[in-house]
Amino acid sequence: MMNFTQFCGKIAKAELKNMSAVDDTNLGEIHPDYTETILSLTNQALTTISTKFPLFKLQVDLTLNPAKQEYSFDTDTSLLTMVETSQTYDSKRFIKILNVYNSDGDELLTDVNGHVTVPAYNRIRFTSAILLELIEMGPKVRIRFQARHPEITATDGIILPPNLETALQLLVASMYISQMNGPEHSAKGDSYYAQYLRHIGEDELQNNSSTSEIETDNRFTSRGFV
Repeated sequence: MMNFTQFCGKIAKAELKNMSAVDDTNLGEIHPDYTETILSLTNQALTTISTKFPLFKLQVDLTLNPAKQEYSFDTDTSLLTMVETSQTYDSKRFIKILNVYNSDGDELLTDVNGHVTVPAYNRIRFTSAILLELIEMGPKVRIRFQARHPEITATDGIILPPNLETALQLLVASMYISQMNGPEHSAKGDSYYAQYLRHIGEDELQNNSSTSEIETDNRFTSRGFV
């Protein structure tokens, strides 16, 4: 895992070489006046990449209420508990539901038979019949969801597989150069973006970034819930 400082060093020596963002006195570093700009663009690019690829697959337990059929991952946070106790649920990182499991660890199919539906990317709804059935089995369901890369600061690490580090450099460089005036900068920014698209296209074909690093047990009994 590389940190933000290391990332800045890599992009300063490559895609942003000879750009105003690079320190004239040290061509391997981003000028301090541009650090915040590069940091902001890096966070935007990390969101784009972690939305494109399911790099972060987290699990949360949803406590069901017999009087409540629909739940929001933005507003019903008091009913959500991360499976890993070291983690805290952050609605800003939520992208979409991947899987839903009952208390026995059996997967509940969504948008198939109408019992469990996803009316919006951040909402889940149960029919009254399946809701009561699930509550009788155990008061919770386990939901596996895709999450965004955590927002980083200048001292944080970047959690990407090595095969996507170049994609991150190309995307950040494209966004930085494209915001500069002039047809030359526009063309160069477009060129880097095209290289980024080719890079992630090859990654998709090889299926290098389709799975998370850690797969966890979905059975509640093994976690002491029931």
